[in-house]
Amino acid sequence: MATKNEGKCGHCRKTVSPIVIEENILRRDKCQCPECNQDLYACRSPGCDDYAKGSKGYDEELCPSCTKSLAENAGTAAKTIAGIALTIGTAIATKRLTGEKE
Repeated sequence: MATKNEGKCGHCRKTVSPIVIEENILRRDKCQCPECNQDLYACRSPGCDDYAKGSKGYDEELCPSCTKSLAENAGTAAKTIAGIALTIGTAIATKRLTGEKE
């Protein structure tokens, strides 16, 4: 049986070498965790060696760590954009209230 490189299972979070159960040339190989027997796929995040969860209905694109990192970065970007918008909005409102030309 072929195995993949060592990485963290998206289901049980143990470091494992998943067993390839279905090779695929165009898409990701379907693998199985030797510890919890759940389906796994290689994480699509560049440079990540961990595994995303697979299921009957939907296969995750990213491993739990990369998903968390992406969500945290999106939250930081949203806060930054909101802060900039608030600053601009306040400046415009102040100019209009004081009668200054823009």
